[in-house]
Amino acid sequence: MNTPSDQIHLPAKAETASRREFLYSIPAVTVVQSLKTSLTPKSYGIAYTSFPIRTNHTEQSMKSSGPSLPADKFIDLVKSFGGDGCQMDIAQLSSTEADYLNRIRTSLEEKEMFLELSISGRMLKDKEAFSRVAAVAKHLGVTRLRTALLGGRRYEEFAEMKKWEDFVAQWQQSLRQIEPVLKQHKLLVGVENHKDWLADDLAEMLHRISSPYLGACVDFGNNLALLEDSIQVAQKLAPYVVTTHLKDMAISPYQQGFELSEVPLGDGFLPLARIIRIIRRARPDVHFCLEMITRDPLKVPYSEDKYWVTFKDRDIVRMRKFENRFLKRASRKTLPRINNLTIDRRLAVEEENVRRSTIYAKKTLGL
Repeated sequence: MNTPSDQIHLPAKAETASRREFLYSIPAVTVVQSLKTSLTPKSYGIAYTSFPIRTNHTEQSMKSSGPSLPADKFIDLVKSFGGDGCQMDIAQLSSTEADYLNRIRTSLEEKEMFLELSISGRMLKDKEAFSRVAAVAKHLGVTRLRTALLGGRRYEEFAEMKKWEDFVAQWQQSLRQIEPVLKQHKLLVGVENHKDWLADDLAEMLHRISSPYLGACVDFGNNLALLEDSIQVAQKLAPYVVTTHLKDMAISPYQQGFELSEVPLGDGFLPLARIIRIIRRARPDVHFCLEMITRDPLKVPYSEDKYWVTFKDRDIVRMRKFENRFLKRASRKTLPRINNLTIDRRLAVEEENVRRSTIYAKKTLGL
């Protein structure tokens, strides 16, 4: 199968436009016109993490100190791709002044779009900081937040079991302490399975806290990096789902383990429709927020000893199940790579990946 860079052609207009004009141009508007109206409630969103190339390049090319992809432009961008809503980083807001937030809310309402905010985990450790988040959310009419407790990946961040155990204990305490504040503000927070928590461990922690305001952001593909089946992850976390990261994945073996890539919806091996049904049965009003990160593959070196440092033992059973179920049937010999492309080509591939994913979400998955 061809990689996205083999399949797309950079628009001629983009070749002559300035970089800033290219970043904020919206050629994907034709997607909206080509999609049929779904009979299901509007539930398809696009997360800000689907545009890392656009965001990073804008940061490098613009001298202003404001957000590289500010809220108003991000909303327009998501709408142009056919999104029913956004999952936006709170840092994309240029101001916390009431007039500004009211303008953002009006824009969303006029476009009939939902909004979820993404916040850093450290904001859950500071009650004053979270109260400011809550005030912003109230102005915007937001009721759901997404967060990740670990910025990196478990098998890369921790060199010994003690550090992982300290991380777990600290977060169990911090989440218990913030829960009454969530309840006070009636805000739902979804903790993402961010290549850190095994599904059982995250579900157990949420079960112990047992709050309708604290749940999970169910990422469809992340726990493949922990050798877990995405169907089983969805089944275990669905009772706690607040929001999601919708994605498809492809893998390719290498000597120390396997490489893992997000690919446009429908190009990978995840049973997306089945996962969606599992999650919807648990929470019919859930949003499915695309996270299509266009990048080179991530390496998952599960055959190395250091990968297993934060687990009780090297789980041979889990390894063999994963190998037999997924690695031996991996359909891709070469995963898509973009680091060797020019910046304009990378931007174009990123846009094409989001466009194709949106068409598949609407036409095939019925979102």
